[in-house]
Amino acid sequence: MLKVSEVYEKQIRTHKERADGTEYVSFQKVYDTRECLLNTRYVVSVQPYEFTASSSEPKLHGRFPEGTKFSSFVLDGHSFRSSEMIVVGSFDKFCSLLKKNQK
Repeated sequence: MLKVSEVYEKQIRTHKERADGTEYVSFQKVYDTRECLLNTRYVVSVQPYEFTASSSEPKLHGRFPEGTKFSSFVLDGHSFRSSEMIVVGSFDKFCSLLKKNQK
């Protein structure tokens, strides 16, 4: 098993104020992480990942330190979850961890 920090979309509530002084609640989506245990037998591939879409920028703003590296795991298996998982960590880090788990 491999412990990873999965990146997922989380909806947060923000309180804003109108020009007339009244407050209202708005919701926005941001990226956050959650700890996961990953069965290495289901890993099909690992690739470096970058959030390149312009819609990702506001979701990432202030959520991760500058220079944070991400990787994409493609998983095999019949599950209700998506087969792709974005995690925090460099490609090189996961290459070395997966090599250690094979031995």
